[in-house]
Amino acid sequence: MKPSHRQYAPVTTGLKLLMFSICLFQFMNEFTSLAQLLPVEEVEALQTIASRLQYSDWQVARNSCSGGGGLNMTYSLNSQGLVRFGSNVTCTCNTTECHVTHIQLKGLNVTGVLPEEFANLTFLEEIDLSRNYINGSIPARFGELPLTILSLLGNRISGPIPSEIGDIATLEELVLEDNLLDGQLPSNLGRARSLRRILLSANNFTGTVPESFGNLTNLTDFRIDGNTLSGRMPSFIGNWTRLTRLDWQGTSMEGPIPSTISLLTNLTELRITDLTGPSSTFPDLRNMTSMTRLHLRNCLLTGSIPDYIGQMTRLQNLDLSFNMLDGQVPDSIGRVSFATVYISKQQLAVRKHSCVGICRQ
Repeated sequence: MKPSHRQYAPVTTGLKLLMFSICLFQFMNEFTSLAQLLPVEEVEALQTIASRLQYSDWQVARNSCSGGGGLNMTYSLNSQGLVRFGSNVTCTCNTTECHVTHIQLKGLNVTGVLPEEFANLTFLEEIDLSRNYINGSIPARFGELPLTILSLLGNRISGPIPSEIGDIATLEELVLEDNLLDGQLPSNLGRARSLRRILLSANNFTGTVPESFGNLTNLTDFRIDGNTLSGRMPSFIGNWTRLTRLDWQGTSMEGPIPSTISLLTNLTELRITDLTGPSSTFPDLRNMTSMTRLHLRNCLLTGSIPDYIGQMTRLQNLDLSFNMLDGQVPDSIGRVSFATVYISKQQLAVRKHSCVGICRQ
């Protein structure tokens, strides 16, 4: 009897189908990768940015982001697990094209002038050029981008903040500390109501803090140390009820500390120093139970230190020096594990057991 071969037919057909599927998958995968190209204008923008910043490590082509990758992703972490320096260009891709959405060039000693061509990357959500040697001014065209983060921390950027930055409805973080920026703070910045962090310390800003900043009710972090500002500390800071950190040191603004500060019950760090004008009593901070650092140095404070300061069980650093406080240092302060307490240059009486060796006069 002749053996039948029909029993192998299903296996052969199945194998062919499997091979066809594998080939089709590979073809589609290669086709998709080939189709995921950066637009020519974005390639040109990246090339110009690299040239203006004298940064030679980018090798940019239309297929640089194929597969959803990016360019030259290198970084180093500090002890807290945060990026200390590095280069990272991130793209977002669909089946046909890619767009650059995030650019980080942190701590790479990059020089040159801040390129306006960033504005040609119309899908850009983050620019982080922290800790470099970049000069020039902030281009007004940055206001056209859908940014969530703009960080130019620790560079040599000069000139004013363009009012157009306030037109970025998506902006959540504006980090411009430690630059050479000057002029008045733009009132238009109060329109960027998504802002959570505004870091402006160590610049040369002048004038007042605009009333429109009172609209920024999503703020969690506001720092303006070391600028020569005028006018009184604004009462609208009481609108910033989500604030966890407020740095207002060395601005030479006029006191007193507004009473509305009592509304900022989420504060963990409060630093206000070197106010001018009339004296005032100690501000009401009794509901700030999560406070870890409290600096009210040279704020023309009078009266006694409130007993509730010693009930801030998380407080590690307390500086009330160079005021006009009097009376006894509360015994409660001695029951808290402070790292340091500064109370110098005032008429305070310190009981032997009040500070347990931590008060520095």
